[in-house]
Order: sequence, then C-alpha cells, then structure tokens
Amino acid sequence: MPETGNKQADYLIKAVSPSLFTAARYPDLIVALLIANLLSPTLWELAGRIRSGGAGPGGIEPSMKKLHQFVNRNFYHTKSIEFFRIWGLYEREAITDPDELFSSDRAMSIIKKGMEVIQDPAVGLLNELIDNGAAPRYVYPTVDVILAYGRFLKGMKTHPLGMTSCLDECVLIASLALASGSCRMEDVVFVGSPLHYTLYLFPDDEGYMFNAKREFFSRQAWLELAGGDRERSGRMFLEKLYICDRIITPFGYCVFPDGPTTIPPGRMAEVAERITRFLSSRPAEISRALETTRRAEAPGPAGAECVGAALPMGREAVEAATLQGTPDRDVSVLDAALYAFRHPRVREPALYREAAMRGFKSFILSGGVSCIEDAQEIADGITGRESIYGPTSRIAMPDEVLAFDTASDEERDLLVETLLRHSRPRP
Repeated sequence: MPETGNKQADYLIKAVSPSLFTAARYPDLIVALLIANLLSPTLWELAGRIRSGGAGPGGIEPSMKKLHQFVNRNFYHTKSIEFFRIWGLYEREAITDPDELFSSDRAMSIIKKGMEVIQDPAVGLLNELIDNGAAPRYVYPTVDVILAYGRFLKGMKTHPLGMTSCLDECVLIASLALASGSCRMEDVVFVGSPLHYTLYLFPDDEGYMFNAKREFFSRQAWLELAGGDRERSGRMFLEKLYICDRIITPFGYCVFPDGPTTIPPGRMAEVAERITRFLSSRPAEISRALETTRRAEAPGPAGAECVGAALPMGREAVEAATLQGTPDRDVSVLDAALYAFRHPRVREPALYREAAMRGFKSFILSGGVSCIEDAQEIADGITGRESIYGPTSRIAMPDEVLAFDTASDEERDLLVETLLRHSRPRP
C-alpha cells in the first residue's frame, strides 16, 4: 500500500467521507458512493419498501415514478447553511495538492456564480466565505448517515426519514433503482456541476430524468413541456442545471472542456446519444463532453462491471464482488466504495485514522485540549452509546460522533486519539 502522502492514499482518505469539493477533485467518488450504498442493508430494505408499497400499474415508467415519489416524499432537501452548521467549513488554505487547488477554485467559482443566479437566501454569507477561501463543508454521505439526519427533523410535520442535498438525492434514486432491479449500472448517468446535479436513467430506449427530487420527467413529458421545440429543449436542459461542466457514469467521467476525463470515447458517444434522444436536442455542453473525451482517449476505469454482474443476486453478492475485485488490481473505485461504506476489510485500515484528522469540528474542538483528560472529558460527554451504523464493525468518524452525539466504544477511542493528535504542537 502506498504511503499516506501519495495521491492513491489521499484518494482513499477522501473516499471515507466524500464531499462536494473532494468529488470535484475526484468525480468518481460519486460512483464510489453509489456502490457504497449498494453495500448497505438499509438501502436494500428501502428498495424492498418501494417494491411492496401498494399496488399500481406495472412497467418501467411507473417504477421510475415510484422511486421519485418515495425520495420526494420521505427526504428533506436542506439548505447550504445546514451543512455549515453540522459539518463546519472547507478551507482553501488547507490544500497542498495543486490539482485539488485547481478543482477547488473551480468549484468555488461555480458555486458563487450559481448561488447568485438561483438567489440562494444565504448568498451574502456564501459570497463572504468564498471570498475568504472557505465554503460550507457539503458532505456527501451514504444512506445510513442520510437517515441519521432524521433525528434533527423530528419536529417537522412531514416526518422526513432523512436530509439530503441534490447530489444525495440523485445517488439515492440511482442506488434504489439498481437495488430494485429497475435498471443496470450502464443505465446510470449523472449530469451537472458542483452546484447542482441531475440524474438520467435509461432502463429503456426512452429514458427518464430526475432533477434531483424536485422534478421527474419521462421523455414524453419532457418533450410535451418543450412543446416539440428542439431549441427550447436545449435551453430547458441548461435551465435545470444553471451550470453544466461534467458527466459522470459508473464507467468513467468527463469534466469539460479541459478534463480530467476517464470515460472512453465510445462509451461517451453512447451516453451522448441517449441524452440527445431524450431531449430531442444536443446541447452544446454534450458536444463539449464528446470533444473532450475524443481528445483524451481514456481507456476507462475498472470496477463497476463487477458490481453490475452481482446486482441480480442481491446485497451479499455485491459485497463479495466489491471485495473480490480489489486485491489484485490497482486502487480503484471499488476500494473507494469500501472506505465510503466504512467496511472493516479495506486495504489499509489505518487510513481511517488519517481520515479522522480531516474533520473540521474535531479540529476546532481540539483547541481546548491540552492533555488526555481533556479529550476523554469530551468523549465522555457524548450521550449515545452506539454507532450511527448500529451494531456493526463499521466506524463513524469523529465529526459524525460530534454531529449525532452518539458513539460506540471504538468511536470514542478514535475521537480521543484524534483530539490529542490535533492538539500536539507541530514542528
């Protein structure tokens, strides 16, 4: 295993708790998150609830509608200020990797521009933060953490199961579609930017578009809304996104117009053709993605095909395929998925300890720690006695322990260790 200072280890450390900014640097962390959800028994339980949730017409389109309705009705779409409150700040000054600095600056620019366009209520605060090299830490969690957010929402009349961002909703819908057998890995396409994502699923020739949880369109419904006008359809495509600079699939991604890209040109051509057919229009952004992939001629990443083949056999088969797919190959999206899931059987468990050091809240809290007794007092103040992951061998990070006020004994020990490491004077 490479040393923790190199890029492969950094990639896996970031996979433990993906966020808007780390996914801007490594777009396939979104695919890792998708696979991590498929490792979760909770995800498969939710998929079972959707399948058994009342009679209705059969067929693909009703199944797609059912997925959208389930996520739309049961999850609360939160505001950017909530991520700030729960997870703290992402700080530019902490970045040392030039590639990450470039992607971070690009993401901050997109967010600033987009928030002004959509008139986010917190635009003043966000602009001030970004101007000072910071932003809310938009964490992209697995389904288990999304549901853990539910304890913050008990006073809401709608009784949501959990709290989500647009990307969370897209990943959750795609995960549920895969677990319920409604589509295959090659049918999943994320389109958008760090500001906002949409999801396209293509289980048939027509396709379906999910504007996160806020809107759902079959191809026919989209064309009716566009009035059969190709130009209007192209404009609507961008109006849903505000900004579009990336396409992400389980078989590679493309950030355009200047990369990076990992999706092979042939597969990108298939994706472009499906989106073009859905819209009855080819927006300029899709053409840019095609041109970018043609220039790059990437061979395509490995990993997703293992998961796709295992899906019909259920969660345990997906887990076995993910574990079996990693030992004899270079670090892949399958490794990242295991870390995002917090699986105990990862290449290097010590990377969890390094990931714990990336949290903002625990770092700030360590300012009041001068000895082990101080750190232990903070850990003893955590009210709950079990992990947010329940009685499993998965481990919550210190910032999750602090956010949800519950921890197993192992998680308390990790919190104490992390606080002490932060508090030690640096050379």
